[in-house]
Amino acid sequence: MKLKQLMFLVLGVGIISSIAIVYFYIIQKDFTKQHREFLLSVNALENAHIDLEHQILQNSIYSYHNQDEISATINQVENTYIELAGSKILNNKTYLQTKNNLLSLQADIRLNLQNIEEYIMLNAGIKNSLVFLSRRIENASFLEKDDRALFIQSIKILKHFNDAKRMQDLDYINHNNFLLKSDSKNPKTQSFVENFNLHSKYLINRYPIFVQTTKTVLNSDIHNYLEKVKKEFSAVSVNDFKALDMFAFILFSLFISSLSLVVVLFIKYIKENQKLEETTASLEHSLSYDHLTDLHNRRAFEIQLKKITEPHLLIINIDGFKYINDIYGNDVGNVILQELAQILKDEFSNRPNTCIYRLGGDEFGILFNKISSENALEIAKKLEKKISNYDFIVYDLTLHLLVSIASNSTVPILENTDLALKLLKKDHTLRILEYNDNLNIKTDVKDNMNTIELIKTAVSNDRIVPFFQPIINLKTSKIEKYEALVRLKLENGTFLPPFKFLDISKKSSYYHFITKTMIEKTLKMAQEFPQYRFSINISMIDILDAKLTHMLFEILNANPEVAKRLDIELLESENLQNLQVVQDFITKLHAFGSKILVDDFGTGYSNFSYFSNLDIDLVKIDGSIVSEIETDNKKLHMVTSIHKFSNGMNMKNVAEFVETREVALLLKEIGIEYAQGYYFSQPLERPLENDEVVI
Repeated sequence: MKLKQLMFLVLGVGIISSIAIVYFYIIQKDFTKQHREFLLSVNALENAHIDLEHQILQNSIYSYHNQDEISATINQVENTYIELAGSKILNNKTYLQTKNNLLSLQADIRLNLQNIEEYIMLNAGIKNSLVFLSRRIENASFLEKDDRALFIQSIKILKHFNDAKRMQDLDYINHNNFLLKSDSKNPKTQSFVENFNLHSKYLINRYPIFVQTTKTVLNSDIHNYLEKVKKEFSAVSVNDFKALDMFAFILFSLFISSLSLVVVLFIKYIKENQKLEETTASLEHSLSYDHLTDLHNRRAFEIQLKKITEPHLLIINIDGFKYINDIYGNDVGNVILQELAQILKDEFSNRPNTCIYRLGGDEFGILFNKISSENALEIAKKLEKKISNYDFIVYDLTLHLLVSIASNSTVPILENTDLALKLLKKDHTLRILEYNDNLNIKTDVKDNMNTIELIKTAVSNDRIVPFFQPIINLKTSKIEKYEALVRLKLENGTFLPPFKFLDISKKSSYYHFITKTMIEKTLKMAQEFPQYRFSINISMIDILDAKLTHMLFEILNANPEVAKRLDIELLESENLQNLQVVQDFITKLHAFGSKILVDDFGTGYSNFSYFSNLDIDLVKIDGSIVSEIETDNKKLHMVTSIHKFSNGMNMKNVAEFVETREVALLLKEIGIEYAQGYYFSQPLERPLENDEVVI
């Protein structure tokens, strides 16, 4: 063969070799990607199902559990299965058996989800009946006097029901009579027995179904099916990998000149597989470890908590960590979290029966097994002192931290430790607190829940009402205005003052409705009494509520005559934020003829800055200052100074908490324009027709 022909032949072989190698590389890369994605989807589905079973188990044990978590995990299971079933690799005929196994798995998943839905319905009904029985017994104080034996029997029956649900054991209710009997003629006792037996019968009928459904959900074959899918898939994929390797070997044998390319491709193939293994290992690690601090995470904590016999938990929370992030940035905050985690590792990593966790955000947990409360508190004191004395050096910054540490060994461990921590965060004089039942934390929570229930009932029955306290012109001795003050009318006809419910309402969805009701009812009263101005208290929460402010401006626009007489009192004690937003709000109100008052002036420490940024018309001097001007020269000087300052800013004053004639006359002498307080009148359900008062 001539040299020229040989060159063309070698060139042709090289081109064919290059094409073959490129084709092989593309196929191998795509197959490896599909293989990895399929396995990741299988693992994700398995983990989602494990989480679902864990949440079902928690839901069956605890009376209060977030149902939304179960719904979210159900959606995760369904979506993960859809992603798994749609894997591209299943389009290959060699994976037909795997595809068929997934179809069978789909039927099992659907059946399991149906069982979960049935479980949720049963669990809700049983929980409602148990709560009903518990509340009936709590409210049956008369029964303890009328039929103490019946009262004790009802408590025992309720305990059996709770034990049966918690232990998932029907033996607690199979051999006992759970129906009450009483010969009492007392109608309350008869009603109690009738209602108790109604729910008792319901529970007796539903418990066997509930227990069986729970066991069915927790003992599904989905795990076995997933293992079967993985084994089948792995067996087939091994053959595919072998085929790819054979193809590489053939190319190597036929085209020796392409040896280097084949080697590179083979190395790349190995790296892809190593990457797959590393990804799998990383996923397994991320399930149990926090990525920032490399400490065990909350999920690992919950798993470990179930394993140990005598748990004792310390929760360490950084005080003011949000401000560190706000001032220095999240990068600095993250470094601090890492350094604090390292302190905990150095302190506890080598201690037996001890695990360290990052429970979330700026909270860390130390979980001990078999440790005395005294020892745990001693450890907490040493740890708090060490952290407070530690120099956190970050990017040339030296920062010092204060931490709050809650200690607890009373079940439920995490819940009670969190309650102790919340109480600790409210008391800035304490750094360490051990939970015990005498702290009455749960009582406070229950009181808050009762208050929310009162608010809910009042809102539903239109029992949020305004009272009106007159504001007196000290020069004319006449009533010029009424301030609308919120009250909650109870079922017995008495009224609850705002300090007993308003702060709680701000943490609920009812606060918006309360403010809306006050605006509407005050406007109606202003229409009925055209001789007076009226003022309403508005907080920063209200100003930032777009729906509420839109409603307010619509009402004012529809009632321009009343709008001229409707003033707004800004609550200075809440520390107004975003002054530009507040000024925009004030500008719109001024357009209607409304006036703006700053309430509680003198209680804050930053309020003087408001007057350079906000168009204020009147300043209300806080009652804690006004009430003592007769006996305290400093307070008298403060009132005089505030009045001079206000006049210089072209603003008038209203003095609050005027309770004696002497104070009223002294205010008039100073030059204060308006006064308000019990000396003139307590808050009234309706304004007075007569506007004259005697000073």
